[in-house]
Amino acid sequence: MSFSTFVTDKAGLQKIYEAIVASHETYAPVEKFGKFDYKRLTTLAECDPDSPIAKTQSIKPLFFPRSARVMKYVATNAGTDVSDVDEDPLAAKRVILGVKHCDARSLQVLDKVYNWDFIDTDYQKRRNNTLIISTRCDKADTHCFCTSLDYDVENLDALDILVVNGQDGKIYLKARTAKGEEFLTEPITRFASPVTEEIANPEMSRQYAAFDGTFRLKMNYAEVNARLSKIFDTPEFENVSGNCISCNTCAFVCPSCHCFKISDEKVKDTGVRYKSYDSCNNGYFTLMAGGHNPRPAKYRRWRQRAMHKFVYYKERFGENLCVGCGKCTIACPVNISIFEVVNQVAANV
Repeated sequence: MSFSTFVTDKAGLQKIYEAIVASHETYAPVEKFGKFDYKRLTTLAECDPDSPIAKTQSIKPLFFPRSARVMKYVATNAGTDVSDVDEDPLAAKRVILGVKHCDARSLQVLDKVYNWDFIDTDYQKRRNNTLIISTRCDKADTHCFCTSLDYDVENLDALDILVVNGQDGKIYLKARTAKGEEFLTEPITRFASPVTEEIANPEMSRQYAAFDGTFRLKMNYAEVNARLSKIFDTPEFENVSGNCISCNTCAFVCPSCHCFKISDEKVKDTGVRYKSYDSCNNGYFTLMAGGHNPRPAKYRRWRQRAMHKFVYYKERFGENLCVGCGKCTIACPVNISIFEVVNQVAANV
């Protein structure tokens, strides 16, 4: 299906963004203490839609919150009354500006999990009510490797509207989904002009080729996946995980990690049940009620993380779990790189 493409300039894009903020509930990267996190805006001046990828947090908390109430309950003499929590503030109709391509891709990965054996209706409602506007990166950061993985970065359809910086100050806006096509109408497009694909596509492909040439990290994903698929008990996992302090930061900043725990907070006869982030790197993650833990050693937990990212998820859903954003490496206090881990292990097969 062919979607519309528009061309504007920096001033026009600014007006488009201002119109969106004025007429829609809008989230975008907001700076605080040198980091950018996605916050709800009141004015465009509060945010930077072109925030540096290395300093920008994932959009995952807008769909899978760090901690969220899932139900309330009250114990009475007649039994326990269970009720829904208050209205979900993340389920309203909204627009997210400045989404990185790898972040948008991560939502497609999470979609597989949340629509698998059980449909997470809270997540699904947030997804359906969100429109994603993503600016294609002009330059890879030090730890980026998204172009090495098994998805089409150039023609990504995980976002609704694509923004591409062309030559001579031109900026292209292209719908990538039916939702994006519907959104690219008045009053949004009064600050842009329609353009044919014959004109726009070569410009956008040129920008992608230039972007692809800026990567420091490159891997042969098919080869790494094939090698890792053949091993399990290699001692190399002990070597690559030796410095890990099991802080779980990597999982919490990762846009595609989705492990969680369920906990209850109870006061007398009234309680609230929470769903919160967890990690397979957590030493207690696989601890059973009887005291047995099948992954007591740190290297086993790191093996699970690496294999899930690059092998297990691929076997189950047909695509890798990692999106190559490098956020885990940037956030790691001991500088462990998932890119270096899987390549080092695969090289020793």
